[in-house]
Amino acid sequence: MKLYERTLKRAVITLLIAVGLLSAGISTANAQGKGRGRVVSPGGRPEIVVPVQRPERPMRAEMAKPVPRPKPAKVAKAAKPPKPTKPAKPAKPARAHKMAHKRCVKDCNRAHKAAIGACRGRTGADRAACERAANDAHRNCVQGCPR
Repeated sequence: MKLYERTLKRAVITLLIAVGLLSAGISTANAQGKGRGRVVSPGGRPEIVVPVQRPERPMRAEMAKPVPRPKPAKVAKAAKPPKPTKPAKPAKPARAHKMAHKRCVKDCNRAHKAAIGACRGRTGADRAACERAANDAHRNCVQGCPR
């Protein structure tokens, strides 16, 4: 019984979908071929409809520009006393000093890296002593750079 009901429901839904698609297809088929401005009256006789005439709008360049208002005449004001001059700003310290410090630190880092690389071939306490000496030399080098 239930199988019959399901089959019946499916058939009804399928039929409704088919009718909907068919009516949509007919309405689009009838719409084709109709020229613009022609209307078919219920009697089947075409009537020509005259489109409504719109007033022509002026182009953007031709649109009316607002009329500028005349500016009121300026009233002469009493002369103000001159403002006092501001003191000159102190000159910035030369960038060369900062650049010299950075360059010195880079050179120290390069030398330290080379010294540590020289210690790589050694082993044990000898290597540790070599690295300590390189680190001390690096510390002294960086501290000696201009600040």
